[in-house]
Amino acid sequence: MPLWVAVLLFFASLLLGSLGAFFGMSHGEPQSIEQLAWISGGAICAQIPVVFAYNLFVKPPKIKKNTGVIVIGFVVFTPLALITSGVAHFLFSSIGWEDSNEMGHETLTLIQNAELSTYLVVVVLAATLGAGVIEEVVFRGLLLPSVAQFFGGSSAWIAILTTSVIFSAMHIGSVPPSALLGLFVLSVGLCLARVKSGGVFAPIVIHILFNAFNIAFVL
Repeated sequence: MPLWVAVLLFFASLLLGSLGAFFGMSHGEPQSIEQLAWISGGAICAQIPVVFAYNLFVKPPKIKKNTGVIVIGFVVFTPLALITSGVAHFLFSSIGWEDSNEMGHETLTLIQNAELSTYLVVVVLAATLGAGVIEEVVFRGLLLPSVAQFFGGSSAWIAILTTSVIFSAMHIGSVPPSALLGLFVLSVGLCLARVKSGGVFAPIVIHILFNAFNIAFVL
């Protein structure tokens, strides 16, 4: 994919996602599962054209080639990300930077306190399938190779670390600082999965499994 196309699609996804989320904010009570369903559903639906455009430039994934990467990536980086967040949360809460009872992502708090409803189902699907597909196409499919091209492909680690910093920074406001560190570690694993497998299928599956694991833990 040409660099200018990748950059254009990346910023288009940010714009469309913001517009979709803004539209969702006008529905439901503030800080409710209903409003979150509209916000997350609106943001994801608005970014679907970017996914279709991205698929025009990539080859279909080879499932067998991705299986080992998926298993290793999930088994290694899920506990690493959770342990990083847990240790950082303990340290930050002990010095007063975080509330000791604060949960990682505000979505998890709403899911934990919500009753079974259509809105809850929408939020769960958006947080697993939606986020897994959209965020991996945007960050590992578009941003990672763009950063690599920008730096001349001199080092994959420059692109991986830069992408992971940006990925974590995009979650500022929705998660506490300790969780940002965990997301950085997770992103490194997702970037490695993208590099090792040669596509976004493996990181998509790992991302979906990671989010589903966290949601299952609070339900």
